[in-house]
Amino acid sequence: MALPPGGREDWGDYAAIRAYFMDEAVDDEALYGFFSEGFGAQTGMGPERIAQFVAQNPGNDAYLFFPHARDAACFLNVFEEGEFHHPGLQQLAQDYLDALGLSLDLREFVTDFRTTAWTGYVLAKPVFWKTWFDLTEKVFELAESGDSALAERLNASSAGAATAMKVLLTERIASLVLALDQQLRIAVFDHAALPLADLASLAYQDKLPQLDALKRDYLVTGDISYIDRFLELRNSILAYSRQPPTQAAATSQAAIGGRDAELVYGCITHVELPIRFPDFVTPIYLGESQAEGRLNLRELAPQWVPYHPIVGGMVGNFALRNYILKHHPNVKRIGVCMYRKFISRERISGVPAQDNWMMDVVSNKELERQSFDSMLDPGSSDLLIGKTCGFVVDGQSAGYLKHYGRAHHIEDMLRFTAAAVELGVLHSDEVERFFDERVFFMGGVELGVFPADFWLKSIADIEAVAWACVQRYQVKREAYQSRAWAFCAERLGSYLLLRYLRAVCGGDNYEQFMGQLNLITQDDQKLYVPSN
Repeated sequence: MALPPGGREDWGDYAAIRAYFMDEAVDDEALYGFFSEGFGAQTGMGPERIAQFVAQNPGNDAYLFFPHARDAACFLNVFEEGEFHHPGLQQLAQDYLDALGLSLDLREFVTDFRTTAWTGYVLAKPVFWKTWFDLTEKVFELAESGDSALAERLNASSAGAATAMKVLLTERIASLVLALDQQLRIAVFDHAALPLADLASLAYQDKLPQLDALKRDYLVTGDISYIDRFLELRNSILAYSRQPPTQAAATSQAAIGGRDAELVYGCITHVELPIRFPDFVTPIYLGESQAEGRLNLRELAPQWVPYHPIVGGMVGNFALRNYILKHHPNVKRIGVCMYRKFISRERISGVPAQDNWMMDVVSNKELERQSFDSMLDPGSSDLLIGKTCGFVVDGQSAGYLKHYGRAHHIEDMLRFTAAAVELGVLHSDEVERFFDERVFFMGGVELGVFPADFWLKSIADIEAVAWACVQRYQVKREAYQSRAWAFCAERLGSYLLLRYLRAVCGGDNYEQFMGQLNLITQDDQKLYVPSN
């Protein structure tokens, strides 16, 4: 259930959870979860995907969906993690346990991925919640007594956030219950399948499972050498996280063993490239074009391989994003083209495609005569986008939804939009504007040059929505219509780009960023034939 506003703001989400357990009877075999408003955006998960995970892992007492992989891996437990972000929290938690008469030294308390979560990321049966509620009510009683130094510290705000220490403590008690109740059966959603919460530690992403394995080995053997190795590795990661941005950038470059780039330019292709692309362009290969020694979808985003036919070339952008985050996390601009479509600063041929006036055709022979490098070079601009167009239905201007319903299967667009709202990619107040938007960018965010932070966030949002749709709906279309989610993703990308441009430019005054969309053709061909 989504949490309603609680009666006591000073208690955060705990006020609403407490009210529920005080007023409602519970079913011992039912699962209860109390998710905050940001849960969908942080995890990329909605009710259907959660239900699917439960169905795939039946019979457990608790299901964990904790998105903060770095924090789960890099600390011995959630209280040490709390101390890192909120100084004084670990000692406060220790004093709380001592007041309850629980003999547990938090300095030696070790949890792994299986037992690390905060309250808002747990779906569990009452066997978990009853213990949790008993322990959190003790926090409530101590804080509300108001007549002790401990109560004063519980009610104080964290120096690291405008949140009461009692709230930070109660949400972490979930992990205490998970670790100490050895009878609980627990299923953990794969951290690697959740959106990354901390882009600053992407250079060390592959080290997080190693940290978790060291903690597990210690819990099994009691061999303190595993903790020594854990601390050495995690300290290097935390030291990186504490650095100023400029210093962290240099560290990241050393960690990944290569020079970071100011501009990364990717080319998405499912065929052999029709012409030699500039050296600064990085091809991402899909489908049958994948081969040893190339940057392939099957290695960069393997979960998307089965869905390439229905999501189209957009899956290449998901792969490109993963490549950039791992190898060039400090990039400033990101360029994207397709094996036969690209945006140049100036018109090259001046010859529009016969059935699509938005694109100029440029023959492979012409590219050989001229400098393809200079055509693709975006210069120093942070943005290089194509020109806009609109949709027409029955001779009149039409919005995204009306045109989609005429050209494709309207139910796909409705499902895609619903998932976008559910995941927080679109606000519910935006849906009408999205459906009725009259300005369209061909390719959305799949063609052009963009500020890195905007592009990475946009592709992550589109990926979350597309993933929700492919998991929920067994959509099968024929021929051109088979790429159902690709058509939806293009429209969402166009809307996200428009939203960004209007915010930056204060309206629709973004012509200065517009270049020319080009189509590479063979010889003198001028007809545009869509493909995957």
